[in-house]
Amino acid sequence: MSGQPGLDYRFDTRVAVQYDALRGHPPEVSGDIGRAISSQVGERARVLELGVGTGRIALPVAAAGCEVYGVDLSAHMLAALSRRIDDDGLEGIHLAQADITRLPFREGVFDGAMAVHVLHLVADWAGVLAQVSRLVRPGGTLVLGRDWVDPESFAGMIRNTFRKTVVEVGTEMLPPGATAAAPPSGGAAIVKTLMALGARPVGEGEVIGAEWRTELTPRQVLDGIRSRDDAESWVLPDDVLTETMRRLDAFAAAEWPDLEAPQPVTRRFLLGVFRFSG
Repeated sequence: MSGQPGLDYRFDTRVAVQYDALRGHPPEVSGDIGRAISSQVGERARVLELGVGTGRIALPVAAAGCEVYGVDLSAHMLAALSRRIDDDGLEGIHLAQADITRLPFREGVFDGAMAVHVLHLVADWAGVLAQVSRLVRPGGTLVLGRDWVDPESFAGMIRNTFRKTVVEVGTEMLPPGATAAAPPSGGAAIVKTLMALGARPVGEGEVIGAEWRTELTPRQVLDGIRSRDDAESWVLPDDVLTETMRRLDAFAAAEWPDLEAPQPVTRRFLLGVFRFSG
């Protein structure tokens, strides 16, 4: 198993170009997501986004009336977002290139914060949350967003099999005497850490910010994982990904003889909402 010091993925030009195509939302869905987040943090809220990327969340949240301060480590991703802001004449978005483990802001300056598919890329995710608890004012809100794919759909089956196979392959490739590393962040661990920091969940479980149906082929899902444009394969060592995909391809071919046939998939964007004690 090849060495991998921590989880410190660098988004290069290729990923910045492909990101919107692979992770973007339809325009009407983006609008729903922006309004859903705005309703949680406040319509005129000053909001920090960790890992703003190409703005797929920041743009609709700003359009819903919030003032967004986006931080990202990748100059390529920020450049792509800057072009979109300039081309569209957008306002209400401020960008900073910075490491989210060392956020360059004053304490209590934000009404809220949001993070979407980023904490799993940071080894010290608990330290990031501790910073957020200081930067967000008392009574402010943290929104953790994530894309959901129907686990009963073919796409959900491929992703669930992919996750199980990664664990199997990674364990098999460990040197003698070594133990598998724990996942960098999980839902229960994040909730426990936030509660220790004085934040409390709002409501019962996650909120559905948007729901829609789309069509994909098994080949598209497989190729997205294989190309490393998929969030869950970004940080895998080459040898683990190669063997994982060999097994995943065999699984998919056995389940769906025509890998090019489109199939409907229900998708959602889910919000986990937390309020910091006042």
